[in-house]
This record gives sequence, structure tokens and C-alpha cells, in this order.
Amino acid sequence: MVQLRRADSTDVPHIEDFLRDNSLPTVGVKDWYKNFFIALEEKGAWVGVAGYETYGESALLRSVAINEASRNLGHGRSLVETVLADSRKRGIRTVYLLTDTAEAYFTRLGFHAVTRDSIEPEVKTSAEFTECCKTAQVMRRVL
Repeated sequence: MVQLRRADSTDVPHIEDFLRDNSLPTVGVKDWYKNFFIALEEKGAWVGVAGYETYGESALLRSVAINEASRNLGHGRSLVETVLADSRKRGIRTVYLLTDTAEAYFTRLGFHAVTRDSIEPEVKTSAEFTECCKTAQVMRRVL
């Protein structure tokens, strides 16, 4: 059984290492760690992480990563659903994400591909858009 918990400041180095191990960018983790969730197995080993950044009534889902041994078991879905529920509680109405490899996966979770021109200007200011994911597919889900 996997347990989910909100990250705290002491988790930042481990989140960054986990993301690097899964070939995902770490830019901005220190700024947004309070919006990250961690999936842990019973003995405390990290299974996955996911987080989001807020921009007005929009959010950027980011850093969804599951360790290789734990993939295809529903942990990613649980993390994404937790992030979406948390963002909805905070007044978020639209969630975006950037992906180079997981468009089919996120489509199954209710996201749809959109053009970069259709994104709210505030979201485009995120480091993920401006620094590291300039060519990634953009997807959106309305909550």
C-alpha cells in the first residue's frame, strides 16, 4: 500500500534527486515544494512525486515521476488526482502540463493537447515554459 503526503522543506533535496533520476527538470522545486506530494511505500521508500505551480486561477502540473519498479500500478494516477484535488480546493480552475513523452498517459487522465497560444499569459511565465520545456506538448484540463 502506498501513502501520500505533502512535501515539506526538508524534502526538497530528495525531490530534486528523484526528478533528476527520472530525467525531469528541477527548476523551481525550491519555490513550489509546498505544492508537492510524495508517494511512499510502507517502509518509507519513495515511490513517486508530483507537484504544481499556481498562476491566478490556473496551475501548472509538474514533476510527475514514479520510480521504474512502481510504474503501471496506479501510483501516478493517485498523485495526479491528489494534486488536482488540492489545486481545486485552492480555487484553481484550469491545469496545464508540459510533456515530451506522456501525452497518451495524460489524455487518459482527462487532459487534452492545446497550443501554446491558448495558455494564459501568467502560466507562460513559469520557469518550465521559459527555461526547460520550450518544445514540449502543452496539455490542459478544466476542473
